[in-house]
Amino acid sequence: MGTYVKKTDRRRYEDRSFSARAVHRDQADLHKLAEVLIRLTLQETGHSRAERRATETPETYRDPGTAAPGTKAGVSAPLVE
Repeated sequence: MGTYVKKTDRRRYEDRSFSARAVHRDQADLHKLAEVLIRLTLQETGHSRAERRATETPETYRDPGTAAPGTKAGVSAPLVE
């Protein structure tokens, strides 16, 4: 059997040294961050509202004969003067 031949230039885990350094950056623009957060919130609210409305039954004009027992009859047509 032959000896082991290293095929890559990688160092073994035991031979590695890890370090961290601080990088100082400018302070974040809080106005822009707040605006982005508001836009994302409104967008998410719009999507969830659209999903909710898609599952609801639409409001329609109902025939008085189809009203549920014990409730007032719905409007059968729009009022025209």
